[in-house]
Amino acid sequence: MDRLRNRLAAGADRIRQLGGAAPARTGAALAMRVLLVGAAVVAAVVSSAALYGLFYRLYVPQLVHQAPVHLQYAANGTAAEVSFVAAAHYKFLSTSQAYTVALDLHVPASETNRALGVFMVELELRDRRGRAVHRSARAAMLPYRSAGVRALQTLVRAVPLALGLADESTWLHVPLLERAFDRHFTPITHAHVALSKPVQTYAASVTIRAQFSGLRYWMYYWRLPTALLFVAAAVAWQLVLAAVAWSVLESYARARAAPAAPRADGQHAGLLALGGQRGSGLESSGLDSPEPKTPSLPGSPLVRALSFLDRQSAPSDSEADEQSVPDGSSQPQSLRRRASGRRADDN
Repeated sequence: MDRLRNRLAAGADRIRQLGGAAPARTGAALAMRVLLVGAAVVAAVVSSAALYGLFYRLYVPQLVHQAPVHLQYAANGTAAEVSFVAAAHYKFLSTSQAYTVALDLHVPASETNRALGVFMVELELRDRRGRAVHRSARAAMLPYRSAGVRALQTLVRAVPLALGLADESTWLHVPLLERAFDRHFTPITHAHVALSKPVQTYAASVTIRAQFSGLRYWMYYWRLPTALLFVAAAVAWQLVLAAVAWSVLESYARARAAPAAPRADGQHAGLLALGGQRGSGLESSGLDSPEPKTPSLPGSPLVRALSFLDRQSAPSDSEADEQSVPDGSSQPQSLRRRASGRRADDN
């Protein structure tokens, strides 16, 4: 009775110990899972932001390219060579993007320029070998203002003009190309600009501007919403793939850790069935058969031991003959010879 009480007390103490240790292990496992999930989310957000930045840099080209034009006034015309890149082999435009090209002229509102009237502006975009890739010619002129409008504007701006804070000049914007594409094998590197008349200018420049459309339009003009949407989608995909990979690895680890014991039980059952079939065949035949030879079975020592036990449990030939022949019936000749032999040994 005392021994039973001691065992019950020991069992109760063990249960209390396990009950106190289980919440601690559960809390540690939960904290580890939360830490792993947080690290995975942070890594997914950082990698998605870096991926979006790389994609933006590669997919969205520069919006504006501008190069100064230094006009050369000569007897045969006014022209200039414009270089967009420092090296002739450098490619600065995207082949899949449409561009507009325009010439901007900062001209004084002088009597000479107003007297020129309409003049022609010619533009050639060339590759590094000097071959023309795009060519355009457009007409331009200074905006018309009557004498009374000019006098009124001068009166209104008299103080700034007198203090040098303003000047009598205007910017003339001349569009030359719309939806021009660069070519892959003949990229544009420089341009040739020519004026049909010697227009007086303060400064001039060629402006190449990208016409964004589709995804590039949203990525450039709506940068923050597009970036947030892209990063959120990338994080979701990465977390889904990480969860699938974790479940597959966990299943694989459990399958590797499971014991491989059922194989021996199956072999034992097969050997027992084989022994039962051999015994039933001997009983049904009722004939004398030689002692079966021990087969050489491949496998582990456990399999060979089980096969030996099966052979020992099977009935012998004499027992099979005695079971197959009832009392008072005519015995077979083999049994009679064995009986006579045993009597002779007894005598």
